Amino acid sequence: MFSMKPFLLTPFILLAHFCGIAQTNSPIKGRIVNGFTKEPIAFSSVRWLIQKTGNISDSVGKFSIANSNFPNDTLIIDYVGYDQKRIGKKDLHIEHLVINLENLRSNEQVLVKSKFNKGLRWWKSVVTNKNLNNPYHIPSYGCEIYKKIELDLNNVNKNSFNNIKFLKPFAFVLDNIDSITDEKPFLPILMTEALSNYYYTSNPNDSREVIKAQKAYGIRNESIMQILNGFEQKINIYDNYIKLFSKEFISPISDFADKFYNFKGADTQYIKGIKVFHLLFSPLREGENTFKGDAWIEASNWAIRKMNLNISATADVNFVNRLSIVQEFEKQDNGKLIFSKDKLTADLSPLPNDKLTFVIRKSNSYQNFNLQEQDIKLEIAKNKKKNEVILLENNNNNASFWDTNRHDQLNNNEQNILKTIDTLKKLPLFKEYSRNIEFIVDGHRKIGKIEIGPWYKWISGNKYENTRFRFDIGTNELFSKNLRLSGYLAYGTADQKFKEKLSIQYRFKKQKGLSTEFSYLNDLDNGRVRFNEEDITIDNIFSQILRRPGIPQKFLGQKEYKFLLTKEWESGLSNSLTFTRETFEPFTPLPNKRNFMNGKSSEIISSDIMYRIRYAPGEKKIITNRRPIRFKGSKPIYELRFSKGINGVFQSAYDFTKVHAAISQKIRVPNFGLISYNVYAGKIYGDSLPFMLLELHPGNEVYVYNRNGFNLMNRFEYYSDTYAGFQVEHNFEKKLINLIPLLRKTKIRQFWTLKGVWGVMNPTNRAFNRIELGPYQLRSLKNHTYLEYGTGFDNIFRFFRIDFVWRVAPPYPANYTPSRMQPIQNFGVFGSLKVQF
Repeated sequence: MFSMKPFLLTPFILLAHFCGIAQTNSPIKGRIVNGFTKEPIAFSSVRWLIQKTGNISDSVGKFSIANSNFPNDTLIIDYVGYDQKRIGKKDLHIEHLVINLENLRSNEQVLVKSKFNKGLRWWKSVVTNKNLNNPYHIPSYGCEIYKKIELDLNNVNKNSFNNIKFLKPFAFVLDNIDSITDEKPFLPILMTEALSNYYYTSNPNDSREVIKAQKAYGIRNESIMQILNGFEQKINIYDNYIKLFSKEFISPISDFADKFYNFKGADTQYIKGIKVFHLLFSPLREGENTFKGDAWIEASNWAIRKMNLNISATADVNFVNRLSIVQEFEKQDNGKLIFSKDKLTADLSPLPNDKLTFVIRKSNSYQNFNLQEQDIKLEIAKNKKKNEVILLENNNNNASFWDTNRHDQLNNNEQNILKTIDTLKKLPLFKEYSRNIEFIVDGHRKIGKIEIGPWYKWISGNKYENTRFRFDIGTNELFSKNLRLSGYLAYGTADQKFKEKLSIQYRFKKQKGLSTEFSYLNDLDNGRVRFNEEDITIDNIFSQILRRPGIPQKFLGQKEYKFLLTKEWESGLSNSLTFTRETFEPFTPLPNKRNFMNGKSSEIISSDIMYRIRYAPGEKKIITNRRPIRFKGSKPIYELRFSKGINGVFQSAYDFTKVHAAISQKIRVPNFGLISYNVYAGKIYGDSLPFMLLELHPGNEVYVYNRNGFNLMNRFEYYSDTYAGFQVEHNFEKKLINLIPLLRKTKIRQFWTLKGVWGVMNPTNRAFNRIELGPYQLRSLKNHTYLEYGTGFDNIFRFFRIDFVWRVAPPYPANYTPSRMQPIQNFGVFGSLKVQF
């Protein structure tokens, strides 16, 4: 019997078949990005392995390719300088792919077939036209800058959260990762954004930045905020050297880059109708501060439109696993290419084996350019100091403001970061972890409006006190941002005496930069040389571990009343007026105080007033609750001090005048390391002054290297009332180490040091202090110079430094017999720890 069912079903079968074909052949769409920086990769090759069809991504990394008819086909993504990516067709189930490409390993060279090296010819043309294309050579410009910084705890995965006890409560962050990427989960810590008006002139070289708004999400820390907003590190690829982490990296378009880079010309493309050349570059040798990356060069004028930089894996920088810089330029109305976007991405690893890493993403976007020279000069004329940064008080922090004024809206991943940070801030456990980490690193624990610590001073020891206990307490910013009360109480088990200090500090609200302090101290000098808070003291848990043998400890008892008034200006100029009353008591083996009474009183009491002026142009500082943290610039720092001892005031028995001057600076020598120097001189006018009122040249009695002292000179060994000295250190970094092939891949750095001081003492002070007499034998330099020279290796295992030091001391008198109290060591090996990039 004939049936109509097959005919009735045929249209539906055919429709289903064609729908299936259409579904199978629907195009594959997506975006290709750098797996580390998340920057789009333009003009990548996308092709099928079996079907042999393909396409390329556009200028923003987007692509579309017809689907393959072969079910087992593989999609291949290629781009010079990156590892090839292969994805099976069965895994292409997402409508809009985000494909991450990873950079080739640093020791692999990019192969580009060519009869001659057109890349080297392109590079030469770029260098020839550098002065015409360098944006910093534009006479003046103004613009609006949007800055965004993100800090994340990286390298955490599902197992990390489940297996590491302190991470387990935060496993919910796994829910906030964008599911269409193959990123590992991370724990967001901080995100900041800021909007500024920026003005720049090239002649004279000056700038002004007015921060109109800023907002922070996450762990709110005032010090971090000031670092992020006050220390803008500008990167200019047109410079011969690019400064990163206080290190110099050779730019791929420096005047001499051909001595450090391999250049390859890849291909020619058209971006928005403009012909551009694609230049590839890679390090010529390992162990040098160079980059690997690529650049897009405008063919008509040899200007850089975009450059990608990735530091070499063997570059001389610590804790940085990967670092990438992307800089883009856009043409303005005057025909010049000027900054459009900057992005810096760094993967930092403080722990070995990369068990815990931090990723910093910093981006700048530039818009609304103003090239009217007169407008810019009027704005910069408002500066009170060079390169001034102003933070407006009426900041806009509401969400609607940022939604309207951001140059680029937050993507899904960044929005998830804000949600995660907001959740973390509300977790009591997260707050507790933050406090514990701060306590270990900073040494202080905040409890409400007070803080205790530092913990490393709670217990220590010395020969005079035996075991020493100390407890510090002070107010924090919750008590007051302008007034701070602090102090400590210490006790020695051998002398069975209490020691104490009390301090009151106040910063005036209406008078910016004006502060005052009153303090009372009754304690041992604890290794301080100049009796101020800048000296390193030995009352800590680590002090007695590495003492040089055979040298007895020496202490001065000190009772001090001090009043200090300080005024600082934004130009870097500061001055202070200090009144001090001190009572000294030397302890054995130092000479007994009876030798210095001179019938005047039963105590050694001195009252003096000191005026100090300091000029530190370019120095940046962070105002914290306890004290300012200073970051020195590249310019010299000048200091001048005048002190006047006043006889008869508050029982003072001494009349003297002191003058001291010093200049210090850090100078980076292009391609040959860093030189630090300090030159100083002084004169003390006064007769019959006890040794503690003279210039005590700083010695060191432990095997920990002291940068500011003489490491083979004993404490209380040499005195002067007229003196001049210097300190020089030249760190070659890896410049010499790289000459040894086996050491190029190491992080070891080399340096040399030279220190010296000349001094003399007038006959009256020599006689009064019984120089070179008695069991201890205080000494004068007698118009001679004491020298120490040395060399060594730095950055051993990223933290350790070893110094080899030799001593050249003034000759001894013919009738002089060295005291057993002052054993002499003419050569020594010293170690130290330093956290540095």
